[in-house]
Amino acid sequence: MSAVLIVDDEESLREMLTVALRRDGHDVLTAGSGKEALSLLAENDQIQVMLTDMRMDGLTGLQLIEQCQKEFPQVVSIIMTAFAEWDSAVSAMRCGAYNFIRKPFDNDVVRSMINRALNAWDQRQMNSESGDQEDHIHIIGSSSVIQELQKMIEQVSTTDATILITGESGTGKELCAHAVHYHSLRSDGPFVRINSGALTETLLESELFGHKKGAFTGAIDDRPGMFELANGGTLFLDEVGELSLNTQVKLLRVLESGEYMPVGGREVQHCDVRVVAATNRNLQEMVKAGSFREDLYYRLAIISMELAPLRDRNEDIPLLAGHLLKRHAVRLRRGVGNFTKDAMSALQRYNWPGNIRELDNRIQRGVALTEDGDIQIESLFGDLDTTVTGMWRSLSSSHALRKHSDPDGALERLPDNSVEAMCERIRQGESIDLEAECMNTERQLVKAALEATDFNMTEAAKKLGISFRQMRYKVKALGLR
Repeated sequence: MSAVLIVDDEESLREMLTVALRRDGHDVLTAGSGKEALSLLAENDQIQVMLTDMRMDGLTGLQLIEQCQKEFPQVVSIIMTAFAEWDSAVSAMRCGAYNFIRKPFDNDVVRSMINRALNAWDQRQMNSESGDQEDHIHIIGSSSVIQELQKMIEQVSTTDATILITGESGTGKELCAHAVHYHSLRSDGPFVRINSGALTETLLESELFGHKKGAFTGAIDDRPGMFELANGGTLFLDEVGELSLNTQVKLLRVLESGEYMPVGGREVQHCDVRVVAATNRNLQEMVKAGSFREDLYYRLAIISMELAPLRDRNEDIPLLAGHLLKRHAVRLRRGVGNFTKDAMSALQRYNWPGNIRELDNRIQRGVALTEDGDIQIESLFGDLDTTVTGMWRSLSSSHALRKHSDPDGALERLPDNSVEAMCERIRQGESIDLEAECMNTERQLVKAALEATDFNMTEAAKKLGISFRQMRYKVKALGLR
């Protein structure tokens, strides 16, 4: 029998929920305050789900969830909130709450949410017992924005919150959605993708909700929609800003109740799907303009992730470029080893208006035009004459200046990446690649820590003053394992 804890300072609400949940066979405990709830959690290790109100005297619902995550992390928490407390509900989700229920609510909504939370608890237990901590999808990069993104994905993985991913075209929104799915409690379920901007309104509704035979011309059979196909898993709704207002209403209903009606159908269908939406449009401006529903926006943006353009994190380019080079070299059967120094400098100086998608295309071009050896700058940017000429002049003048300012080769006697050598080169008027040099230095320090501890990552992390998780990430990102 499952054990559910209801926390609310309103006795009548506790009694109503107790009756509703006991009808489903749940063992229900109640608490009138956060302090009482913590005492019950300490006394009863069978509690699986906690349903708590946001506003209470003493400990608030948010404070209770934060404390519960520290002391009883196995408990799946759900928060009850009024629409006006939206920001607090979002904070609760970020702290690890599984989901939220907006007041006033229907008992059926609560019962459905409790059942989903119990399934999530079962999945947590299976993952814990199997020790399955493998990262299925790895977002490549060592910049601070990528580290924050990885941290965010880990934080929301145990929740069932809808997620809105924003960012310019080509920044990797679908990859981020894949990462959310494969780090979540739904990783064993399907991951289904649909592009909202590629279909007409009628066709999109048929694709999302399915249709019944005879619903329209050409509907010769019943056909399941994406919500049915994604049941138990994740639906990635790309270009959500392209939805019509009519479709927005139907999507909102699914998000709030898990109910939808197939096109031409008469019976309500139910689904258990987590939605991850993405857009390169400003939905808040669309809300102000009246072209996007405010209630749908808040439902989608429980957790928001904004992906930075590649030009704002060019320190990640060497890692991304190396990863893409390896993949395309295998696919195109080319004996390409690496990039020349000039080519890598060009990659890091380019503005990348098309972001990672453009980087992928450029490297694929470079691999295709290189039989063997290292990729040259012309192979990458040969079709951009003006840009390439500027890059070549900059690079060539840099090499010439170094030879002219150091005729005796004094700088060559120092390690090329030593701080003293780099400082002297700057004093002599030469430019350096700060991001690349910092990454190289970091790699040497991490490698030294590993070698000093016989590759014990826990001990190596202590030597560097970072967490084990950060150490594991850096080892992967810097290519040390």
